[in-house]
Amino acid sequence: MSDFSIEHGHAEYSDAELLEQARDNAQALILATVAFLQERDIPPAEWAAAIGETFARGWGDPRPWDAGEFLDAMLTNLRALGAEVKQAEFGVDHAEATTTGFPDPELCALFVIDPSHVTVFHAAAAAIAAPRGLRWTWQLEPNGVTRFVVERVGEG
Repeated sequence: MSDFSIEHGHAEYSDAELLEQARDNAQALILATVAFLQERDIPPAEWAAAIGETFARGWGDPRPWDAGEFLDAMLTNLRALGAEVKQAEFGVDHAEATTTGFPDPELCALFVIDPSHVTVFHAAAAAIAAPRGLRWTWQLEPNGVTRFVVERVGEG
């Protein structure tokens, strides 16, 4: 038996509290990975492209997607990481959105990593988009807003 006095403390957390913890942990894992890669002079863009290719396997056989359909799927994944969608437009050939919250500026400060370096994670989505006939781009703006654009470029 342990001298630990709190019985089943882990079981006392609500689903909402656990979701917040999971989001923070997921973001922290991404931030720590990017920091590790940078410290060892391993290009984080190569890592992002590789995980994108791996993630793409879970998307089934490539088929052409509408830009808005793909953006909606990506926004769902980003929300799971703690991003908040500020604006979104879902067109067939062109879609765009803005988000905040990923990367989380407070976590970036804690991990001593520039948020602009963390956005390399978005390159993973580019590797998923390309075989589906889409171009995925993003830009972190100075105010912490990330702008995403998805455009149809042809059959994948």
